[in-house]
Amino acid sequence: MTLAARSLLLLTVCAAAIATRPVHAQPPMPLPKDLPKSPKVPTTYEGLFAEREARAVAVVGYLQCMQRTITALRTGVLGNVPRAWSITCVQQGNEWRGVFGELTDDFTGFAVRLQFALRGPGVLVKDPVDTAAVNGTARALLRGLAAPAPGRGTAEYIPVPLAQKGFTEVWFVPVPSNPTQMTVGGDSLIQMTADGKRELGHSLAIPPIRQLTVPTSGASYTLPSLEERLPLLSELVVARMALDVFPEVRIRTRQYDAVLTRANGTWTSTQR
Repeated sequence: MTLAARSLLLLTVCAAAIATRPVHAQPPMPLPKDLPKSPKVPTTYEGLFAEREARAVAVVGYLQCMQRTITALRTGVLGNVPRAWSITCVQQGNEWRGVFGELTDDFTGFAVRLQFALRGPGVLVKDPVDTAAVNGTARALLRGLAAPAPGRGTAEYIPVPLAQKGFTEVWFVPVPSNPTQMTVGGDSLIQMTADGKRELGHSLAIPPIRQLTVPTSGASYTLPSLEERLPLLSELVVARMALDVFPEVRIRTRQYDAVLTRANGTWTSTQR
């Protein structure tokens, strides 16, 4: 499994890249006058599952984007990239892009210097990009790297900034220990303003952190969840990544069995 190696590479390089960028202390700022409206929370199992699965798909996309962008950086595909530039990944339309640039004090908040689009093997582009999303996720990533990680050292976690409608989320995602040991639990979230400058809230409780032993081959893999109904975000992320190895992946909560197959790429849930 390449999952562990990719994630550990991502964690090390991402943290190093941000650490080299000068960070200047900012004076205290008042809370924004127009707070984002609270998102409408689904009331059904299907709706809640779809919301969490959408986050899991975005997390996997972000991690893959960062891994491929960093690989391109290390192999010289991107040319000479100043160490002081910030890096983030955003979804532009149907594709992910690794974006390098500099945080600014003007209305855009971010000066885009270079874009690496995940088209085929990856290509440098100068196409328009959502600068507001780039600015928000780049700043939110800085907040995530500065925040205490879940688990207090019992497991490695990486912050993943995701732009949402009207705000930005920073999810802390566990990094696999090795190719056959996956970590789930410890899911933690920071909600930021859309520009990534102010924190709006932070999850107060986190689910237990567990280590799962994952086979390296087989026709199917079942991930046992301790949750009553909905799988954790971290469990859905591991399941999505495990689909590279197993044609079928199942998450079993106390009330539901959710099955994902490589053939159709969508979940099917049945009540137990």
